Amino acid sequence: MKSYETSRLVTGQDMNHHDTLFAARMAEWFTEATFLGASNLYGKYGETDHLVAVEIHSMKFLGPSFNGDMIRFVSTGVKAGKTSLTVYTKALRNNTEIKIAEGFSTFVCIDGNKKKIPHNIVLDEPITEEEREMLEKFNKLQAK
Repeated sequence: MKSYETSRLVTGQDMNHHDTLFAARMAEWFTEATFLGASNLYGKYGETDHLVAVEIHSMKFLGPSFNGDMIRFVSTGVKAGKTSLTVYTKALRNNTEIKIAEGFSTFVCIDGNKKKIPHNIVLDEPITEEEREMLEKFNKLQAK
């Protein structure tokens, strides 16, 4: 499955009163990372049709981040409908595999008149155990 990575540096202005990354800042960065991942899969930039977020299914905090940390966001498409695309994103600390947040967001493709249109995205089948776990987590969310 194809992934897209972005990174952010945590600075003093991103801290909360506990001297850890402010949850709202993580939510902002997480949402941006999922959009960039979805846009990368869609592959159309500057055209009249666009992807827009329709649901943030979940964003679970798994650990803290501190001033000076580099957060790497890895976004992977897990489900493609006719007009929708769901992306799983994980946030990792300091170039490690320490996961500090993860979740799913769904986007739809719209035309210049804000009407849903097919996106023609075809996702690869999951191959690795991690990819299968991503899809399984999303399917469990959908079942609730």
